Amino acid sequence: MHSFLNLAIIQMPLSPKVKENIQYLEQKIDKLFIDRRRPDLIVGVEFGIAPRSPEPAGGEIINKLASIASKYNIYFIPGTMKLDDGKGGFYNAAPIFNPRGKLIDTYAKMVPWDSQLEEGTIPGEKYSVFEIPEKDTRVGVQICFDADFPEISRTQTLLGAEILIQLSMDPDSIPLYYNTVKNARAIENQAYYVYTNGVGDYDNMHLRGHSSVFSPEGKTLYEAGENPTSPIITLNLDEVRTCRKHGSWHQVRTLKNLYKYRPKQPYAGCEEESPLFKQYFRTE
Repeated sequence: MHSFLNLAIIQMPLSPKVKENIQYLEQKIDKLFIDRRRPDLIVGVEFGIAPRSPEPAGGEIINKLASIASKYNIYFIPGTMKLDDGKGGFYNAAPIFNPRGKLIDTYAKMVPWDSQLEEGTIPGEKYSVFEIPEKDTRVGVQICFDADFPEISRTQTLLGAEILIQLSMDPDSIPLYYNTVKNARAIENQAYYVYTNGVGDYDNMHLRGHSSVFSPEGKTLYEAGENPTSPIITLNLDEVRTCRKHGSWHQVRTLKNLYKYRPKQPYAGCEEESPLFKQYFRTE
């Protein structure tokens, strides 16, 4: 018996006004339910909720997003927001809701991008991998620049994630071949990799769109264009389990051999002792 998960991506333009973003999300979600395939999990984009001012953790915005999740009976990662830490700082954070509208986790971006938009962002320290028990699967959440650090995806995989989700706000100055990073994260972790991105103009940027879904063998299953769109993509979770047990293409057993051979990582957790860090960063 096959195990399928219907994933919906909301590739959207961003407004500095929170209410406009939430209204856009709710309208698109309502239209998604016209499709015969009922979405199990719906995912937005980086800063698709509150891109300007930090918002309180238990405030009106979180309550509204929770009500959307429960109304449509979905697992819901609506996007990211500037989330007040209660001490004068903020995180770039993605709230995660279950179908009952319960906030089951909040992921704070571990590696903020060095830009004015994220200036002052507190880096997160906690990995987020949540369960979808109805599908017997686990999902790892990361945000934009996090994807450039394979350690993050690998840790989420070791925590049991079969689907890795990256919410982004990538401008068109980043070339499309950069997506090969996503292919690599899918292949090396034998996991579905989901990349979401905004579209349209925001401040001095033009967001490039091209939200994509990659299979555990690195195939591009879906790639959007540069316009707003809300596709539903059906993921066959058995493909993850087949790749991990028998190997990608029935020959490359990456995770099994990681367990078998356990290559040494002499600088894990002490990168500052490595020759590279001593050469490039010793004066910073």
